[in-house]
Amino acid sequence: MPRWFTQKKTLVIASVTLAGYLLLILTVTNLGQNKLEESRDNELHLRISHYGELLSNYFKLAKHNLLIASEDKVVITFFANKSAGMSMTYGLGASLFNLREMIERQLISPQDKLTPVFSRVTLVELNKNIIADSNSTLPFNYQDLNISELQKSKQTLLVNEINDTLIIRLSTTVYFHNHPIALLVAEFNKAQMTSLLTTLEYEGSGSHITLRSTKGDLFIWDSLAATSHAEDTDLHHHNDLIHSFHLKEQIIGAPFIIEAWFEDISHNDLFTSKWFVVVISLLGFPVFLTLYYLFYIEHKNAQLHHQISDSKKRRQQLSKHNSELENEIKKRELSEKKLAYQATHDSLTGIPNRSYSLEKLNYAIARSQRNHKKVLLMYIDLDNFKQVNDTLGHAAGDKILIETSLRLRGALRKTDTVARLSGDEFMVVINDLEGLEEATQIAVKMHHLFEQPFQIEKHLFHTSSSIGLAIYPDDADDAETLLKCADMALYKVKGNGRNNFNFFEPKMNDEVNRKVAINLRLHAALKENNLEMYYQPLIDLTTNKIIGAEALMRWTDSELGFVPPDEFIAVAEKNNLIDQLGNFALQTAVNQAAQWQSITPLQIAVNFSSVQFRNCKQLLSDIKNVLKTADLPPERLDVEVTESLIINQEGELFEMLQTLRNMGVELSIDDFGTGYSALSYLQKYAFSKLKIDRGFIMNLAENESDKSLVMAIVAMAKALNLKVVGEGVEDKEQMQFLKSIDCEFAQGYLFSKPLPAAQFEALLKNQTALQALIND
Repeated sequence: MPRWFTQKKTLVIASVTLAGYLLLILTVTNLGQNKLEESRDNELHLRISHYGELLSNYFKLAKHNLLIASEDKVVITFFANKSAGMSMTYGLGASLFNLREMIERQLISPQDKLTPVFSRVTLVELNKNIIADSNSTLPFNYQDLNISELQKSKQTLLVNEINDTLIIRLSTTVYFHNHPIALLVAEFNKAQMTSLLTTLEYEGSGSHITLRSTKGDLFIWDSLAATSHAEDTDLHHHNDLIHSFHLKEQIIGAPFIIEAWFEDISHNDLFTSKWFVVVISLLGFPVFLTLYYLFYIEHKNAQLHHQISDSKKRRQQLSKHNSELENEIKKRELSEKKLAYQATHDSLTGIPNRSYSLEKLNYAIARSQRNHKKVLLMYIDLDNFKQVNDTLGHAAGDKILIETSLRLRGALRKTDTVARLSGDEFMVVINDLEGLEEATQIAVKMHHLFEQPFQIEKHLFHTSSSIGLAIYPDDADDAETLLKCADMALYKVKGNGRNNFNFFEPKMNDEVNRKVAINLRLHAALKENNLEMYYQPLIDLTTNKIIGAEALMRWTDSELGFVPPDEFIAVAEKNNLIDQLGNFALQTAVNQAAQWQSITPLQIAVNFSSVQFRNCKQLLSDIKNVLKTADLPPERLDVEVTESLIINQEGELFEMLQTLRNMGVELSIDDFGTGYSALSYLQKYAFSKLKIDRGFIMNLAENESDKSLVMAIVAMAKALNLKVVGEGVEDKEQMQFLKSIDCEFAQGYLFSKPLPAAQFEALLKNQTALQALIND
């Protein structure tokens, strides 16, 4: 039987076995080392790439936050107040306080656990004057602050090495009315940057990280000190031959490069190690050693996989955080856009509002200066719009405003501007106007837009428009003055009955100045008691005696001279002075009439403005108090009202007039025939007489139609048991005609012009001359 296990075979088998085990060990070791190095290399690349992305987002977010701060309302308000010339006591001090609080907030982290992005924020004017500084105890460094260059760009990242210290700052230009006015300079907190770049580092990580720039380097991290060679002592540089894992990452959006060194994987040349000799010598343990080494490699791989898994989780968390930050930035941008839109557009119609329309008007004027063209400004007001709100409600009024904006926009070019100023007032800006003829055509077109009725639910509502027009540069040199000119032209249209358009004329400005002067001097006249009451006698055409007087207010100002009553009374009605004038007239006339009762029984007629009847209860109380104080019998007072008052008001007015009649006060209709005459209100209200307007009396001799009208008015009055007064009688022919048609009373220059109290009293005491004149 042959011997299979000879010594040679045993040696061959042993050698083959040993060689196999050795080859197995070498193969497994080599594969394990390659896999370990590949995993390590991927992890380090991911780590440095992650650091680069973190720092890039950090600078991006910092720029965005500082840009928002530079456009903050607090900053704009401060420079607006400063530009307006406000002092520190009135307005500017409060703005500066708010500004400093806003800057302090830039140093507060959105989350209390995080380090602030900036360590110092400073607001510097272009003349290098510091307005606000979060750390005013330290001197502000101007070394790399080239203001003349920085103001040309919106934001600039500044990197400079000062006293062997790297300073990183962000300069943001602050604009006011689209012009640079200051720099908001923020110094980055390097501790926060260091924290971001060491999130995955620990003492045993075997790494060194430096942030490099052309101006200098910023040391971040070093855990190689314990394992480095003696000759590798520089904190900012390492020998690439010693630390072969040397990586660089460029920061997007910033002039920085992350440079890092990492410790090599520790392994020895297996063919020269003592363990190889041991494996050769101890053939009995090759399997054990192979398994042990495999377990060792697997353990190392597990550790690496665990580190990579932790790194991925952290990266996912940071990625989620970055995504949340990006979403927050997008939401804030959308919110800012919405706020900006709301600040510049009318919420109801969606067209530009007053402030934005003035910006567009300024832009149109600037553009016209370059193109040598003209700009047409149209100030449009809807006539009787208040009637819509009062009758159909505000919802219907809103629909009309929306439809009006649509009609105006549809009739104009895209380059033109339609804006809502307030209420029912709109503004239209026409660019590149050729001349007055084109402006007239556009005005006619705009005016015709309102001929079509508005459909409100099931109702058709007709309205018209009043339009004031002004042209740049014919009428004004700037936007505000041009708007005032168009407003004056609109005021002229309203004064002439509305439903028309009118171009601005220089004399309109004189009229406005005249009204302003009258308003100012009228206030002074009331305080200084410079107003005076005149009295014009009321003649009984049967006895030719004075039976009453009409109290008429007169005003002669030291600066304006004599001011006609219809002029200053109209101003008083619009400026809330009419109640004071009315009280003065009522008290003076009633007190004077009470004194004259001892001479002869006399009735005093006092005119009341329709504006005074807005508060009927108060006016009624005033009349009662004045009569009681003066001790004048109510039947000696004649309250004169106009037809327009009766037509436009009811309810409280009816009760008030009825109360006056019940007291015995006489009621007269003044200037009958000039308003909306109607028999219905003559029957409804208990009037005692009506006064025929002087316009019908003055032409009685020449105009047969006036005679017929006067005869008809007297006949109608007789039928209603009303007495009649003929106003404005200037000759005997007019007086004789009134007598012939049984007109009871007359008033006019034939008998006497309006007289001061003293002269009227003298006339009242001696009526001989007056009666002689009438009887002659």
